[in-house]
Amino acid sequence: MNGAHNRPIRKFNPGTLQSDDEVVRQFVVRGRELDLVLDVLRGNLDSSSCQHVLIVAPRGRGKTMLLSRVGAELRTNDDLSRHLFPVRFMEESQEIFTLADFWLESLFYLAQACAPGDPGHSRELLATHADLSGRWNDTNIEERAHAAVLETADRLNKTLVLMVENLQALCENVDDDFGWRLRKTLQSEPQIMLVASAISRFKGLDDVTQPFFELFRIVDLEPLDTDECRRLWHMVSGDVGKRREIEPLRILTGGSPRLLVIVAELARHRSLRQLLEDLVTLIDNHTEYFRGHLEVLAKSERRVYLAVIDLWEPSSSGEIAARARMDVRTVSALLGRLAHRGAVLVDGTGRKRRYATAERLYSIYYKLRRERDDAALVHYLIQFMTEFYSDDDLAALAVNDRGRGRFGISGARDLQLEVAKALVSKGVTHGQRGEAEAEPTAYNTVVERVGDSDAPDIQAQVAMALFNKGITHGERGEAEQELAAYDTLVERFGNSDAPDLQVQVAKALFVKGITHGQRNEAEQELAAYDALVERFGNSDAPDIQQTVASTLVAKGDRQIDIGRTQEALRTSDELERRYGAVADDASVAFELWRAKWMRTHALIVQEERQAALSVLRSVCAMFVVNNAPMLREMLARVPTVIAAGAAAGDVVEILSADRKTAAAVAPLIVALRQMTGESVRASAEVLEVAADVRKRIEEARTAWRPSRPSSDP
Repeated sequence: MNGAHNRPIRKFNPGTLQSDDEVVRQFVVRGRELDLVLDVLRGNLDSSSCQHVLIVAPRGRGKTMLLSRVGAELRTNDDLSRHLFPVRFMEESQEIFTLADFWLESLFYLAQACAPGDPGHSRELLATHADLSGRWNDTNIEERAHAAVLETADRLNKTLVLMVENLQALCENVDDDFGWRLRKTLQSEPQIMLVASAISRFKGLDDVTQPFFELFRIVDLEPLDTDECRRLWHMVSGDVGKRREIEPLRILTGGSPRLLVIVAELARHRSLRQLLEDLVTLIDNHTEYFRGHLEVLAKSERRVYLAVIDLWEPSSSGEIAARARMDVRTVSALLGRLAHRGAVLVDGTGRKRRYATAERLYSIYYKLRRERDDAALVHYLIQFMTEFYSDDDLAALAVNDRGRGRFGISGARDLQLEVAKALVSKGVTHGQRGEAEAEPTAYNTVVERVGDSDAPDIQAQVAMALFNKGITHGERGEAEQELAAYDTLVERFGNSDAPDLQVQVAKALFVKGITHGQRNEAEQELAAYDALVERFGNSDAPDIQQTVASTLVAKGDRQIDIGRTQEALRTSDELERRYGAVADDASVAFELWRAKWMRTHALIVQEERQAALSVLRSVCAMFVVNNAPMLREMLARVPTVIAAGAAAGDVVEILSADRKTAAAVAPLIVALRQMTGESVRASAEVLEVAADVRKRIEEARTAWRPSRPSSDP
């Protein structure tokens, strides 16, 4: 992580006590909105009547950051700085009640803005401000303050860009005629532009009888999309996350820049998988932030807001009233206030109106403090997202063996062995550091230096080096070199009786088959699997038994893909015959469970619906809700069987039979129910994950093109 990422990122009040360079560095999203605001300001330069700007978004969406970035651009852009002078108000304008107060505040912040370039002028403005403030009972104070602001614009020979936040709150506290009088000034004084923000599109903006009707160019800040979240994540954490890995973080934070920054700061030194697994703890450790948000609400508002976040899905005022145990009319009024303050979002109109929290993590935070079932739902959702958005596959799992390989042999004192171990460790380290060119060199050196040794411990290191070399070439897309490394390993050590060498040979044959499969070389893939089963099918070594079982599942899957479904069923039978008696071994039992999925798939292809559903019921009955590998397998297999012809409704019925299973795979069930045409209500997080599940199913349908041989013996 470079030094830039070690500097603190502002979650609140960005721009305050920060240099323009820091603001520019941290501004990595909202580029389109920045251009839009600047285009409006440029367009005003030659106009006798200015167009003003209002940035609208709930709290945490980046309004303050955008205003800070606009100010930095107006100061640092040579063309704009000659004509425009930004004047930034503080976030809460709590001292403005009259138009006189507004111009006095403008004068005060104008003095602050002048201080870096002209401290003498700044002192003059502060003195004028102090003098006018002391004359609070002077009936001409408004005109005097207004005149002082305009005189400063003339002295600077620039148009003042007043940047005011939370305009909706300011308008609630001012005199009745404040808005109309301000509008008159803004329309008649081209020396003053207003760039304001608001947490909601408040009523006066769309009411022709109100002063701010059609005064502003509205700039809405939508939630960040996945690519924007990825850029922001990189800026905060220094990590370049994969787009697929960032997606669950976008969903959980609702695309809120503030919440994403909080999570990213907490995620330093964690992989994205670790972050999702630890997210519950991270939220718990950030309790003060969430609690503080609740404590600022008045008692009655807090009660309604808690009902909203506890329901955890867009809900009607009646449903919220029932949960809050309050009168529905009172709740409706309070919901309007919460929406006006940006705490809740409103969708729909009339009786179809639904309310949900503006910041999603609050629901998760609250449910973790509720009864056990609610907390379990959060855990299930996060586990589901962890596995669904993971890029793990069989080849990746094989790569993970590399880490164990570093320390697989110990206790030998022979110098050659120590050299070999050191070189293997060196190669692994290069790989972990992303030094792809240096990694295979270290493995080649092992083979060159000690490849001719007949010492079993050294041979094990050579085999490990060859296997890791093959994996490295595979990661680099060099399939020919990858396969050559596995072939060399099998040729050298395929007839060895040494357990460590047998494990390496078995792994090499297994990953060789996977590689051929990735190249759509089905016959070579099946040949590699058959060679492995022939060599090691009778082994009683647990590691090899697990590899053989995995190989038979992979073989059956490939047989289905090329239209040999009857052969796939026989492969499933073979797996049960070989290892059914040792199913108490967890790894072998898992492969037997995977084989049932493979059998379900084959029967669906054969249009044996009832037989397939019977096997699927046994599969789901064996599912363990907190077993991550099982969940990962289910998420891979369900789209496959749906693509092959299984009815979504049948799968929903089976998955929903057990309450815990249904909770653990809720987004999957929602996706399948939607595919049957059902309208499903659920939390925004579940619905968005379900949308991605449907995409995966559609991708599986598109990819499902099984070969149809003339005969299937």
